[in-house]
Amino acid sequence: MHRLLANRVARGGLAIIALFTLMAVLSPVFLPYNPTVDADLLARLKPPTWTHPFGTDALGRDILMRILHGARVSLGLGVGSVVLAALVGSFLGLLAGYVGHRTDLCLMFCMDILLAFPATLLAIAIVAMIGPGLRNSLIAISVVSIPFYARITRGEVLALKEREFVTAARGLGGSARRILLWHIFPNTLPPLTVQTTLAVAFAILEAAALGFLGLGAQPPIPEWGAMLADSYKFFTSGAWWAFFFPGAAIMLSVLGFNLVGDALRDALDPRLRT
Repeated sequence: MHRLLANRVARGGLAIIALFTLMAVLSPVFLPYNPTVDADLLARLKPPTWTHPFGTDALGRDILMRILHGARVSLGLGVGSVVLAALVGSFLGLLAGYVGHRTDLCLMFCMDILLAFPATLLAIAIVAMIGPGLRNSLIAISVVSIPFYARITRGEVLALKEREFVTAARGLGGSARRILLWHIFPNTLPPLTVQTTLAVAFAILEAAALGFLGLGAQPPIPEWGAMLADSYKFFTSGAWWAFFFPGAAIMLSVLGFNLVGDALRDALDPRLRT
């Protein structure tokens, strides 16, 4: 933690993440919002003013208010899908790496099949089959992220299970479950932590892509990708604010998680310690 906080890039990324987290947590409390009734056609596509700092969209809805409440949706999708993928992928990787043989072969063959497809196209295909919506988007993003966790965990388990401390625990009569949970799994957490941080940025982009295509959050739920889909057509009419601010929210949130992920990887790398 000391090495992480000593990195100015990490501090900048943490500040961005903290800002968006506060937006997601506090906006519903201090700024209640009902998207089903938020429309004023007389104020459609108004430029930024003191009343509407980010302007209004094609239905006269305040863009700042929708971005604030969209943070809960976009970050919720990103974090929720990563947590689900990390749990499932880590379990499969532990099982494959420790048991080995046919179990390893079958599980990694399934992971290779998933990795053979481009992640975005696979997520689109999954949502197209099970239907659009926030829950189905979360499932699709989780599925395409599972192979990365399974591969990383398996590689760490294969390297750890032959180490002396694991051999000693096995020689002292430790059960397979105890060895996995108390000796091997804790030592796989550093690379998994880095992957999780970077994966949140990827998941936010995937959620925005699905929302942009109409496969994610459905109207009138405020979601950054869906907001871009509703507003990019006004680029030629000069209403730049309608798509600029949702795009900036996506860019900044992804940047924050990427900065923290890169700094965390450096902080956890023993070769960089002095």
